[in-house]
Amino acid sequence: MSDSMIREKPTAFGSIRQNNIFNGHSPLKLFTHAKITITDIFKNIASYVNDSNTYLNDVIKSDRNLITNDKYKEIQQLKERVSRILSIISRDHMKVVFFGRTSNGKSTVMNAMLREKILPIGMGHTTNCFLQIEGTDKNEPSVLIPGSDELKSINNLSSIGNALSREKLDSDSLVKILWPKEKCRLIRDDVILVDSPGIDVSVNLDEWIEKYCLDADVFVLVISAEATITGAEKKFLHRVAERLSNPNIFILMNRWDATDNEPEMVELVKQQHLDRGLEFLCDELNLCQRKEAAEHRMFFISAREALLNRNVDISTLSKSGFNKAYKERLIEFNKFEHEFEKCISKTAVKTKFEQHTNRGKEILILLCETITNIINKSQTIKRESSEKLIETEDRNNFLERELILITELAKEKIRYVSEDVYQRVAQTLNDEIKRLYTLIEEFDRPFSSDYNQIPLYKQDLHRWVEQQLGTNLQNRLHTTLYNSLDIVHSEIKERIKSILLTNERKLFVDSIIPRSDFAISYRLDCSNLCSDFHEDIQFKFSLGLTSLWENFVQNQNKSTNYISSSLLNSSNDLFTTSKSSLVTLGISALIWRSIGWKMVAIIGSIYGSLYLYERLMWTKKAQERAFKRQYADYISAKMKLIVDLTSGNASAQVHQELSMYFAQTIHYVAMEKDDILDNIQEIKNEINHLKSYIDKGKKLTKQIDKIDNELNQFAKQYLLTDSTNTTN
Repeated sequence: MSDSMIREKPTAFGSIRQNNIFNGHSPLKLFTHAKITITDIFKNIASYVNDSNTYLNDVIKSDRNLITNDKYKEIQQLKERVSRILSIISRDHMKVVFFGRTSNGKSTVMNAMLREKILPIGMGHTTNCFLQIEGTDKNEPSVLIPGSDELKSINNLSSIGNALSREKLDSDSLVKILWPKEKCRLIRDDVILVDSPGIDVSVNLDEWIEKYCLDADVFVLVISAEATITGAEKKFLHRVAERLSNPNIFILMNRWDATDNEPEMVELVKQQHLDRGLEFLCDELNLCQRKEAAEHRMFFISAREALLNRNVDISTLSKSGFNKAYKERLIEFNKFEHEFEKCISKTAVKTKFEQHTNRGKEILILLCETITNIINKSQTIKRESSEKLIETEDRNNFLERELILITELAKEKIRYVSEDVYQRVAQTLNDEIKRLYTLIEEFDRPFSSDYNQIPLYKQDLHRWVEQQLGTNLQNRLHTTLYNSLDIVHSEIKERIKSILLTNERKLFVDSIIPRSDFAISYRLDCSNLCSDFHEDIQFKFSLGLTSLWENFVQNQNKSTNYISSSLLNSSNDLFTTSKSSLVTLGISALIWRSIGWKMVAIIGSIYGSLYLYERLMWTKKAQERAFKRQYADYISAKMKLIVDLTSGNASAQVHQELSMYFAQTIHYVAMEKDDILDNIQEIKNEINHLKSYIDKGKKLTKQIDKIDNELNQFAKQYLLTDSTNTTN
């Protein structure tokens, strides 16, 4: 078998094919060029789909509703779709599938076309699995079985692919026959022929089509002329037509040599087969016109005769069993081959690549529409976001101005109320200082002049004065001060609410209630204030020279403070005490000489009576009054010194209270301002993202235009023109 040589019959059809074979401008070369071109284009499409998926991943993550989930999933599937197309068009061959029911002569037809008895043939069901014949640059043929990379001898084919063999393979297995290209002109330009088991062998037609037929360029249906086209064959072709767009199908009515036994029925049977075949091809499948199908798609042949004719010596024809009309059938077989090669030459490129070109355009249109829609939506949202940004920035500027204005007004109001509190507290405290004598007189704790008891009495008196003064100040100032505070609180609250947008924050401002436990603390601290107070409750005769002199000195120093008077009085006591005896002696001598001893005695009696009276009246009560009067004088002077301090302290407390309230309310304005600033930043980020989507989308659409131009150029060069014509 390997020593067989190709021999051409000297027919008209043979000369045409011979010219085409050795023509350097073979149309099959054009297929290779077209394949390389379309492959490069789809690689660009695959790269573009990857870029688009990356772009859409960013878009879908943004959650801006720029693309629906269904559309996103559809685009994501394009990657697999393009990869599948690439896997088909990247194959460097044109594929022809022979199919039909068992024993219809598919293998015999292929052997006749190959001019070698390569495939096992015989009676009954012979071909058990798919047999694929493809060219190899090696000199010796070989076989490659499924699941193994080891090349086997061609002699093993009869046992591997024959249904009669014990070691037969499953019907959906594919055995590759690597035949030297130099031995067969048909596979020289990478044409692959596939023989199939009978379609009535298995019901897995869809699996067969999916595995072996989706990349086929031509289908050759071999039918036994002794029968007719069956439902199984129609079903198979319908499935092929569903999966492939406008498949090229030839129908061979094989074993036409059987009509030699019934010559009177030949034309009727032929017309019957022709009508049924044309009805199926043209009416059911809508593949071509009736005239074209009749002339170029249906042939009545005898593959056995063609194979015998091409493999025997001419001198032995009389012994080979040929029937008398075999020459017409050989001419018909040659015509089929001629039309088959013309179909491969003229339509293989279009059959294999037109649908992919259209699919490529569909992919580009889908991507272009999707990306353009994203760009348009992004531009719309960007425009809306820009308008929103202007409004938000205006709102922020307004809020800043109002915040500054409210702060200034609040500070002014707080300052005014604080100064008013200062004045009121100072005035009221001065009034209370004037009433200190009365207030101290009301202190009714038992008084004791005992040296150890006086400090305790002082402590109680300090607490009494602090308590009463504080109570009096609270009673006199509470209502007025708190009314002022309430007015300021209300003014601040209403002004803050007027610039807030959200009702939630307005409710929060309403919920801010001034401290119910707030009270102005008047820190008088009499204990420390009067820590250096020293009472003088020793008996002193009012008409004594010391007392008279003290009264005189006090009248002369009314404008001095009590502390300075006390120090001066202490020094004067030392001075007057040292001179009193001398003065008394001098006065007594003058009186004695002037009025006599009787008058002196009378005056002395009166003076003594007065002294005795005052001494007897110097009781604890008198001592208490003297103590309280001295204390009142002292604390009054001290209190006057702290009027400013106490008023300032009360003013500071009010200022702090109002400031805290203002800070609590203004906090919500600051929160709103922060929200606005965050919103502004979000809008700016949104605009930047949208701008990025627009810019990237425009770049992608430019790439679409470039690839679309490549597809148009490819279609113009390979699909629209009759570029597959050969020079005869």
